[in-house]
Amino acid sequence: MTLQVAARGQRKLATVKVRQSITQMSGQEVTRFRKALAKMLEREDNRGYQFFAGWHGVPLAICEHENPLFLPWHRGYLYHFELALQEIDEGVTLPWWNWIDEAGIPAAYDAKSAEGKANVLASAPIKPMGVPKRPGWPTKTKRDPGGHRPGEPAGAPPPLRGFYEWMMEASSYDEFAGRCERLHGNIHVWVGGANGQMRDPNWAAFDPIFWAHHAMVDRLWRIWQHSPRGEDPDPSLLETPMTFAKAPSLRVRDVLHVKELGYEYAAQSSTVKGTG
Repeated sequence: MTLQVAARGQRKLATVKVRQSITQMSGQEVTRFRKALAKMLEREDNRGYQFFAGWHGVPLAICEHENPLFLPWHRGYLYHFELALQEIDEGVTLPWWNWIDEAGIPAAYDAKSAEGKANVLASAPIKPMGVPKRPGWPTKTKRDPGGHRPGEPAGAPPPLRGFYEWMMEASSYDEFAGRCERLHGNIHVWVGGANGQMRDPNWAAFDPIFWAHHAMVDRLWRIWQHSPRGEDPDPSLLETPMTFAKAPSLRVRDVLHVKELGYEYAAQSSTVKGTG
């Protein structure tokens, strides 16, 4: 399947690829994704993992939070990161983590891979590019799911189906974006727990699970956009340029339709398993 994709004011042909649920991917597909990510981690230039992770917090901190650009900026962020992965393996897409319906951290992100080897999705080094290391900075990502909250089963997130319905009932873009960002923040804190990097915007994007989490956030926006309540952001926002550290530059208008960015989501119409 091909379509016209906007890139820096011009049009070019692109193939629509499907982002899948990490738990629905085959072992071969997960291994392929891991290999691409591992090669990206080896790169020490502006094609590498550390470079892109640094956009969100240390050292660049160009991410958008608590304003109407939260959803479009992070969609553009994932787009840039996925393009870098596809320079390594053009068939790889970013998976999403269905934290609405699935309890705990996905097995693919456990400390050991299915082959019994160290799993690149479990943790990543923290080596911000272009700045000297400061005392107290973490050197590697870790997680503490649940943060030892009293009475909470180890490794199980709070029930979120009710929150999903509440989010999808939003009747305006601003209302949906605010509800979605609030829920997204709760997941960051839950994954990070007491001391994990996911709870801190300075280091969150260095954790490999960050990308699956935000792919889920992006997918939820995609679902709401195509629901009866879905609407575009205010027209005054559409021409707003967003700051990224690498071309192509993107306006809000450029990221409204995921197929024009070259991807779509499996089971995009609902989070209920077995539908789509």
